[in-house]
This record gives sequence, structure tokens and C-alpha cells, in this order.
Amino acid sequence: MKRALTVFVIIGLLGAGIYGLLQVVPTGQGSQKGNIMTDTARLRDLSSVVPASGEVLPLLSSIVKSEISGRIIAIPVREGATVERGQVLLELDRTSLETRLREAERSLEAESLRVEKAQRNYNRLQELFTRDFVGEREYLDAQTDLSLAKLNLEISQARLEDAAEDLSKTTIKAPHDGVITLLPVVDGQVISGATSVSNGTDLMTIAQLNELYMEANINEVDVEQLSIGQSAFLRFDAIPNFTVAGEIRVIAPSARRDGNVRVFPVEVMFEVADNRVRPGISATVEIPIASAENVVSVLLSAVFNEANKSIVFVQNLNGWERREVEVGINNLQHVEVISGLTAGESVALSRPPEFRRSND
Repeated sequence: MKRALTVFVIIGLLGAGIYGLLQVVPTGQGSQKGNIMTDTARLRDLSSVVPASGEVLPLLSSIVKSEISGRIIAIPVREGATVERGQVLLELDRTSLETRLREAERSLEAESLRVEKAQRNYNRLQELFTRDFVGEREYLDAQTDLSLAKLNLEISQARLEDAAEDLSKTTIKAPHDGVITLLPVVDGQVISGATSVSNGTDLMTIAQLNELYMEANINEVDVEQLSIGQSAFLRFDAIPNFTVAGEIRVIAPSARRDGNVRVFPVEVMFEVADNRVRPGISATVEIPIASAENVVSVLLSAVFNEANKSIVFVQNLNGWERREVEVGINNLQHVEVISGLTAGESVALSRPPEFRRSND
């Protein structure tokens, strides 16, 4: 009797479990309408844009180098500092150049004395030659000695000027106003000068940050819709919810290849007072090319292309209706529907199953 009761309880528990499982697992007969996301056509103001991405660059940027080699003895500025044109940026050791300058000065004095001596000798022999007290050879030799002394004096003068110029180059000054964006050298470092055989050591980079520009590559299909002076709007990946107005200043006259696509480099200039916008950060530019106000529009994903025709699937009481529409501009999110759809109608964001089967 107990065994029969135990079996009965087990059978009852199994039945309850199976019933509960059937309540959880769907039967697969639900409405297909509930599985398709929709969008409602609404009246909106749209602007069609040409988008592109690129890098922010300074309009004016200079890499500062030294014309002479030497050892750094002072760097009175720091990275990130604002400098003015002519401000001292860096000092090189002057010892050897000061010695060279003193030697050039002494050499010039010596050559000056030699010219005085040669001049006196020439004057004396010239007077004697006119009286026939010396021969022509001695007179001409004195004349030559005087000319050589004057040439040596000119050479010494040039060497002095050269030494003084090199000494002045030990003080490196800012070529223009700006901000020091890079300072890779340190006090005591030996640097090489920029010559015809050497590029020299990069001492620092100075950039003007009040005027920046972004270089973007525009597809050859879109570039014909752009023009110099056209407005543009920039956004930055590193600065959310921040937009800056700019202007197209340069459109490259010839295309270049970017992978399998031909593009035209375009420079968009802009001014910004926000110090978060710095050279090197990535940016996205949107260039408006057309606009429409208070027009019927839906999400781009609601419009399908069939045989070069624009199609939407409109929800009605009986399910879905396939409808051909005429579309206009888009802002990369919504598209204008010129005809075939009215505000308030719901459209499918994916192809309904019955139309999917008929087109597969």
C-alpha cells in the first residue's frame, strides 16, 4: 500500500513539472508584429551633411632647431608655456665661441697694424721712386705688400663678424608667438646644429593654438558639393557634447588614393578658446549641403531599396503594407519622405517576414 502511494506521489510531481515547463516555453505561435521594431513618421527639420573624420592640427607650427652645435646650459621655458616672438627659449654654452671671438679681435688688430706698416713703407718707397732713388721692382713690391695687407685685414674682419654671429646663435629665441607643445631636450644635453648634411636636434615645437584646422579626406562623389568658405561643424571624440563652428579654407585641386577610394583633402579652419581642443586629437566634421524644414521623415533603416526604388512597410489593421515612397535629403539618422507617407504612420525597421519570403 505504501509502495503504491509513493509511486502515485512521484507521478503527480512529474506531471506538475511538465505542466510548469510548458507554461514557460513559448509555443512559437506569437504575433509576428510584436517581433518587428517600428518608427513613427514625424515632421522634422533636417540638414543633409557630408561627414568626415581627421586630426586637429595647428595652423602655424614650428620645430625650433639650433644653427650651431653645443651644450645646453639653460632652458628658461617649460612645455605648455606661452611664449612671444623673440623670447629667449634656450641658451648654449658660450665659452669656446667667446674664445674664438677674442682671437678674431686680436687677429684683426694685428692685420690692422700690418696695413699701417705696409702703408708707411709704400709711401716711403713711392717718394724715393719718384726721385729715382729706388728701382721699380722695390716700389712694385711695396705696392703688392700693401694690397695683401689690406686683403688680410678684410679676411680678419669677416672672421670676426662670423665669430660674433655664431656667438649670438647660442641664444635661441622664439620665431613667433605660440605655445610650447613639445620640449624633448634637457639642461646639459649636447645638441647638433642644423647644417646641409645634418637635420640637427629638434629642440622644441611651438604652435599657435588660437587658430587650428582639421584635415579631412572627402570622397570624390561628395567634394563637388563643397566650396571655399562653406560652413562646417566639428565634434571631438575626447570632448563629448561639444561642437565648434568652422569654415572650409582649402580644397585640394587633385585627388589622392585612400585604399580603393579616391579622396580630396579638405582643410577646415576654426578658432577655439577651449584649451581642451589641442593639436593631435581626432575630430569629426559635418558639412551641411542642404536643409529642409517641417518635413515628414523616418529613420534611415525604415527605407529599403528594391530595384532602385525606395520602399517602406507601413503598419495597418491587417498587418503590413508595402509602399513605394520618394525620399529627399537625410542627416545620417533620419531621411525626408517627399511623398508616399504621412506623419503619424508607423513603418517597419526590418522587412516583415511575408515580404522577406517573397523577395528571397
